[in-house]
Amino acid sequence: MTTTVIPTKEKTAGISRFIPILAWLPRYDRSWLTVDIIAGLTLWGLVVPEAMAYAGIAGLPPEAGLYTLLAALLVYAIFGTSRHLVVQATSATAALLASAVAAALVATAAATASDPEAYQTYAAAFVLVTGLVFLAAGIARLGFHHPVPVQTGDGRLRDRPGDFCRRGPAQQALRCGKTGGQHGGEAAGDHPGAAAGQLGRLCHGRGRVGGALLAAALEQEDPGRPRVLFGAIALSAVLDLNGKYGVEIVGTLPQGLPALAFPQGVPFTTYLAMILPAMGVLLVAYSEALGVAHEFAEKHGYEVDANQELNAHAVANVVSALFGGMIAAGSMSSSAVKEGAGARSQVTNLVTWVVTIITVLFLTPLFTTLPEAVLAALIIHAVWHIIASRKLLKIRQASPVEFGSARWR
Repeated sequence: MTTTVIPTKEKTAGISRFIPILAWLPRYDRSWLTVDIIAGLTLWGLVVPEAMAYAGIAGLPPEAGLYTLLAALLVYAIFGTSRHLVVQATSATAALLASAVAAALVATAAATASDPEAYQTYAAAFVLVTGLVFLAAGIARLGFHHPVPVQTGDGRLRDRPGDFCRRGPAQQALRCGKTGGQHGGEAAGDHPGAAAGQLGRLCHGRGRVGGALLAAALEQEDPGRPRVLFGAIALSAVLDLNGKYGVEIVGTLPQGLPALAFPQGVPFTTYLAMILPAMGVLLVAYSEALGVAHEFAEKHGYEVDANQELNAHAVANVVSALFGGMIAAGSMSSSAVKEGAGARSQVTNLVTWVVTIITVLFLTPLFTTLPEAVLAALIIHAVWHIIASRKLLKIRQASPVEFGSARWR
């Protein structure tokens, strides 16, 4: 009997198809290391406060955004095929998560629907279902569609105008009614309003400090620049905005790494009902991610495997669900910041991941006095640049119905 011996290189090539880091890391150009580290630190300054802000859109506590980063940054660096794509929580998927979880709670008529822990459990369940839907699409090799994101006249990547400005971030920016409760304790639609209520309060009278912070955040090309974030934290602590003026702050965040846990107490029928909205999330998230990935791949001369991108997103979301995180998807803004900072590879994501671990382990007390209104300002900035007025005329000429829909919905 003869035995066929498969060469080691062929074995590695076969495995690296599903674990791309095995292919590119051994051939990594060490001359890139310095720029990748700098880009990783720059990216950290953006994604950490941004993730905390997007958690508010989803109706989850700020740490849920950090746990998403712990899962997505590492997993995509291992399984992803784009050198520049950053997978994390996004404003679009956060809004879709909030909508889907609220609908699931209403449909099941759960007695604990107003319980923050029940809401977080259902959110983790939906993220898990989303990951499994991505996995099914990857196994079926459905990654054949190559969408291209809309670009503005200056050539920078943009979402479709008007798509997200009517969602949670816009409500958080414009709703200034007073609401109570702590983070994570409201329903999906209430938490953004709570932060915005503090934004309105912060912009009154002596709260001009808040207006200055908001203006500073909006004027920055990078909304997560450390000087804006830590400047807000310092001013809040020095002026005691929470104690003297009642401005809501982030408060104490859990310190330490999250424990892996499967969502408990969610009926099987609810999991089945979540499949259809999860498919909608896949279409939104995958279109944006693959569009950005192909854009940078074409610019820098490498290829992206569309099917493997589905697999990478699948694993990222499954792990995020087990960590109690949010939906992970390719982010246009973060990927653009990463590429603009000179990143050459996913080593940048690994650097950001390491610093995020340090943040979760040791630095969460720094965010205690951060006003929730500043997180709202970051959300405002995140969607502010989406509106490209120079493109609206072309949209109106091409499709008056689409223009009217984006304007009035």
